Amino acid sequence: MAQRGLTCSHTNNNNNNPLDTLVQGFQAVKTTIVNNTPLRHVTKPTMETLPFTGKAANWHDAVREAQGLVHTGNDHDRMMDPAKLLGDDVWELKDHIKRLLGSGHPFMKTLVKHYLASDTERIRPLVVQLMALASSPDQVILDQQRRLGEISEMIYISSLLHYDILDDNGEPANVFGNKMAVLGGDFLLARASLALAQLRNAECIELMATCIANLVEGEVLHLKKNNGKVSMDDYLQQCYLKTASLIAQSCKSSVVLGGNDDSMAQQAYEYGRNLGMALQVNLKMTRLGIFIFFFFCLQLTSDIQQFAKASTSMDRAPVLSPPLLFAAEEIPELNEIIDRQFEQADDLEKTRLLVYQSQGLKRTFDLIHTHQQAAVAVAEQFKPSQAQQSLVQLAQHIST
Repeated sequence: MAQRGLTCSHTNNNNNNPLDTLVQGFQAVKTTIVNNTPLRHVTKPTMETLPFTGKAANWHDAVREAQGLVHTGNDHDRMMDPAKLLGDDVWELKDHIKRLLGSGHPFMKTLVKHYLASDTERIRPLVVQLMALASSPDQVILDQQRRLGEISEMIYISSLLHYDILDDNGEPANVFGNKMAVLGGDFLLARASLALAQLRNAECIELMATCIANLVEGEVLHLKKNNGKVSMDDYLQQCYLKTASLIAQSCKSSVVLGGNDDSMAQQAYEYGRNLGMALQVNLKMTRLGIFIFFFFCLQLTSDIQQFAKASTSMDRAPVLSPPLLFAAEEIPELNEIIDRQFEQADDLEKTRLLVYQSQGLKRTFDLIHTHQQAAVAVAEQFKPSQAQQSLVQLAQHIST
């Protein structure tokens, strides 16, 4: 999806001045991602692939070349409609969360409205409820399991607030100011913890408390990464702690609340872990593409310094992504560039070209596909049902 926006911006810039190109191109990317089609309307797009040359001129072609090297075996059938399966609860999540927060303070209302403004995929509550159905002999979702989905989303939103306190260069990044963002995140987390306690299930509380601790640990590792080299193993550990753990523990908790045995609970955990890893690695690859496009737009301007501050939030984090880390394992020069934190004038352009020439994108697709297939294999062990098939399709299509 994001790549399509990049290509359109590149081909239509001949008649615009550099500033117009930058603004229009960035808006195209923003619109593509923020207004991404909800899961109930998603189909897996057919991507035209290209022969691998290692000389792609842009991110879109580089992805098409890498995709051509990876055989996914997935069909392009339309996904099942989870709204028909789950009812309207999963699409009315915003209102449910607002009621759970229970604060009349104007700031809290503004904060929640801001973070619930976009029509997101609602992956976490969606998976929690699908897992509840797939593991239920009677094909029913308990009220506790519905509430768990809302709690999972609240924890996720609180983490967004806390992650936005500082960007990777130590500069304030949150529109509300650091202190208010910290308090807002703490408030959401406290309300989520209260709702969790009201479920009155000790094992579920323990599981969700574990993922909250993992979120904090993952962010600490993320902030420390600029102090030294980041290996692929370190990076994948961050992905688990910051994203996959919450999805995995939420899936397991859903099965626990349904009264299922330890074996099924562990299967739910493995499904959520692999789904979360595929989701996060794919997201980071997309962010790298956006960064490369943003840097390309800056190159078109006559005064790059004018836009240097605007590019700060796109700087360190998107660059240290799976394609780059995989490429650095092949090309020693990339390790030198990473070590000096892309400080030389041509470092970013060198990075772009070396990533395209390497197997970095292909290995990233392979990694995503490995986790997708692992999640599918787990879901296929559940009793056949519409919910089970939806879990299979969700894993197959998570990268779109």
